[in-house]
Formats: sequence, structure tokens, C-alpha cells
Amino acid sequence: MDKKGLRLAMKARRQALSEEECKQWAVDLGERITASSYFHKATRIMAYLAMPKEANLDTVIERAIAAGKEVYVPVCVTRTDMVAARLQSLDDVERGVLNIRIPRPGYTMCAPEDLDLILVPGVAFDEKGGRMGMGAGYYDRFLAKATKARCVGVCWDMQVLADAIPMEAHDRPVDALITNIRTICREP
Repeated sequence: MDKKGLRLAMKARRQALSEEECKQWAVDLGERITASSYFHKATRIMAYLAMPKEANLDTVIERAIAAGKEVYVPVCVTRTDMVAARLQSLDDVERGVLNIRIPRPGYTMCAPEDLDLILVPGVAFDEKGGRMGMGAGYYDRFLAKATKARCVGVCWDMQVLADAIPMEAHDRPVDALITNIRTICREP
């Protein structure tokens, strides 16, 4: 299957999940992430505000804010670029393009190179750190500038593929992958 076909198949697979499964898995995922050394060592974390049935990080965001960590989320500012926008509270969001939650205007930003940890979403991952995004390349361009950050892929375990995901020269593999069931660290 080509990359486009694989992306469509994996999106359909995620969409077929029940809301109840996703709620329970989000609890397990949140516990796994917040127990990780990646989370404990970071002071500036970029997470994301999940779309329906996507691996949800709301509890991770709440715990990070409560622990005094700076939390940033992606905001697409042009058709090709996104920024890391500071999120002070999950109550301080509105609905943006495609009904995606974003911080209300007036947020501060963090340069990609100043982040410690980036929790990266994906449609699919492989066990070697390969990632397949939604196809627009926002994260690929952003991660290229995030030279100091540890990049940890986040997904439901059913999104991890046994076969390698086709990677291009500009694709940055994630340093680790955390799912609702396991943590996989990539060898450097």
C-alpha cells in the first residue's frame, strides 16, 4: 500500500473506535506519559489539543500546568506554518479551523528551539520511530527547527505498525513512542 492509501486506512481505523474506548485509553495514556522521565525532566512542553478519537492529552496538559510547567499547543498560522502557543488552562480555548480547539487570541509563543519536550501526534507510527502525520507537513517543518527538544510520538497502540513507515529525507523520527499500553524508546 502506498503512503496515501495507508494514511486513509489508518484514519478510517481510528475513526471506527468507540468514544468509550478512547476515554479509557486516554486515562492509561495520560498515566504513562506523566510517569515518564521525558515528562518529569521537561519544563517547556508542547502537547496538542486532540481531535475526536485522537489520542487525547487533556489530563497530561492539566497535570503539566498544575506542576508549574509551561505548556504550548500548535496553532496553524498560515497554510504551511504553525507556532507553539502558550496554554494557561484548558478553559482558555476556542474552536478554530476544522473545529479544532486552539488557545484564545493574546497567547504568547515559544520558539521551537526553546522547547524541552514535544508530544507529537500521528496517524500511524512504527516501532523504529517512523511517523505518518495527516499529510500537510506542519509538524515536519516545525520539528526541523526544534533541535533541542525530545520528540515523543503519542498514539493509541492500534496505530503502531509492525512494518516500517516510508520516510523521506525531511522526516524526523520520534525519539520514543508512548501509547496507552507501552513505551518504545528508539535507539539513537
